Amino acid sequence: MELIPQWAPNIHPMLVHFPIAIILLAVLMDFLNFFLPDKWWDDLKTTILYGVGAISAIIAYYTGTLAADSVFLPSGAQSVLNEHADWAWWTVWFFGIYSLLRIFVHWYKKMDQKLIRIGLFVLVLPGVFFLYETGDHGAKMVFGYGAGTGQLMNQQETTSIPTDSLDEAGSTFMVNENGWSWEIGPNGLSTLLTRFQWLEGTASDLQPTIATNGENHLLRISAASSSNFFVQKNSYQNIQVDYYLDLSDFNGEISLVNHVQDVNNYDFVTLSSDGTISQGRVSGGNREVFAEESYSATGMLFIRTVGNGTHFRAYINREMAVHGHGDAPEAGSIGLQLNGNGSVLIDQISLTQLTDH
Repeated sequence: MELIPQWAPNIHPMLVHFPIAIILLAVLMDFLNFFLPDKWWDDLKTTILYGVGAISAIIAYYTGTLAADSVFLPSGAQSVLNEHADWAWWTVWFFGIYSLLRIFVHWYKKMDQKLIRIGLFVLVLPGVFFLYETGDHGAKMVFGYGAGTGQLMNQQETTSIPTDSLDEAGSTFMVNENGWSWEIGPNGLSTLLTRFQWLEGTASDLQPTIATNGENHLLRISAASSSNFFVQKNSYQNIQVDYYLDLSDFNGEISLVNHVQDVNNYDFVTLSSDGTISQGRVSGGNREVFAEESYSATGMLFIRTVGNGTHFRAYINREMAVHGHGDAPEAGSIGLQLNGNGSVLIDQISLTQLTDH
């Protein structure tokens, strides 16, 4: 018999209900113990339940972090995932400290004092709220966006409206309520020059051309040894950016940058031709790496970067590649930075602004 059945994407769904049930049972028995005779139930049993609940919550939390790195979610679920993880973090800390406090009170034989028992019961109530918020956001993840009905996915705005500032026929830069999407078309060069601005290097340095693959148009940019850094002109706060890039003919590093203030202040996801992907921040010109992993993928890549609050993720071909944490950045622009030699093919770039739930 397999530990994880085929229907389960990971072990987290099989464990997450245990801490909820045990902690709620502990709170219920904690309340009933004010009325039950000691021969039926006592405070030590309740403390044991809290301890078991805290331990199971820790296990559920860490299996949840692994689960978060193993699933690919739509844009609307990114904020829910962050909030679920944050509430779970506070729940684990709360019940871990609370269980130790009850053990401390037992150790010094103070549990028989009624005021202390009442105080401990009142103290646990905020933890019930933490547990509720954790479960509520987890349920929304499953039944709204993931393995359940997926009904929230149908509520996302999908209507696109052509931008007014580009009048060329066949323009493929489209804006919508939550962001924009750029599919490279025959007027891709005009879109590049109109929609983006250069912080390092120039557009001519990249020798941009439009290549065709059947009926599909691709933007080819060719980098020299000097750095080239260009960004879209608008600023955004919590974002998800999807890139379709082919890096097969590029040697060096390409950074998918977001929350760009200037050349010395921005967040990045950097893919190196040596097979390394890193995520972090440049602040005041100083580079800090939040997380770094290796990857193996070739050809046209689907790369998703997410910068949402203190959580930063990057996916390659729908699989989590790197997941880092840092302080929430200020709103900024998104774009690309190239350091190396060779050419990059761009098929599509799209940005979605993430909203709080």
